[in-house]
Amino acid sequence: MYWLKTNIGKIEMDELSISNKLLEFRKQQPNFKDISFTTICAYRENAALMHYHPTEKQYSKVEASHLLLIDSGGQYLTGTTDITRTFVLGEMTLEERKDFTIALKAMFRLQNAHFIEGITTGANLDILARGVIYDYDLDYRCGTGHGVGHFLNVHEGPNGLRPKSLYGHEACIVPGMITTDEPGVYVEGSHGIRHENELLCVKHTENEYGTFLKFEPITYVPFDIAGLDLDYLSNHEIASINEYQQYAFDHIKDALTQEEKDWYLNNLFIK
Repeated sequence: MYWLKTNIGKIEMDELSISNKLLEFRKQQPNFKDISFTTICAYRENAALMHYHPTEKQYSKVEASHLLLIDSGGQYLTGTTDITRTFVLGEMTLEERKDFTIALKAMFRLQNAHFIEGITTGANLDILARGVIYDYDLDYRCGTGHGVGHFLNVHEGPNGLRPKSLYGHEACIVPGMITTDEPGVYVEGSHGIRHENELLCVKHTENEYGTFLKFEPITYVPFDIAGLDLDYLSNHEIASINEYQQYAFDHIKDALTQEEKDWYLNNLFIK
């Protein structure tokens, strides 16, 4: 993220070279074995195609304007990752800014959910994210999330978040399950926006109503807040985003240079 945001417009970039740069960074990490799926690096209208990825024969130049979506993951001995971030590279439209914001609202609405053990399925939780998108008469033609294996499949049941079951039955979300949270907005010919964290289901509390569960994010990567329109966010939502940005910083700060730390603290919090 730091490399991309500080070099865009200064050096030549395209979807393929950015994908290769990301792989170069991954190879520097301990326990890395391979990517967990073909990297989706999609600029502007390419990102409206949910599973687009650049190839040696077909890729787009990336310039210092509008949005770049990167959905990538790695296979590590310690687990399998799947993460999406949408980056603001320069000038963007009001529609892009609105869609960027409501997609992040939706992701946090699900990430912050509390729910009862034993009766809550992925279909029950899907509406928490999708409902935010529905509020603006929009939808995304895919699930909200899926289970992730441990150094295994990046899509692994029985857990998942979608309006109807993918597996022929509904599995309750239980402690220990890792599920992605990835709502988005896709406008054909214009842009695609997705924000994705992996969430670990954990026990929250127990009382006369039952055992309450919640999600703990295990993706420690900040969001690019340059795309936000604060008019679409409540004070509570702004505080929640800043809390996550701090949470991510606290987990990764020891791996950052002083220059990277300063850039993070100056650019990635809503003031």
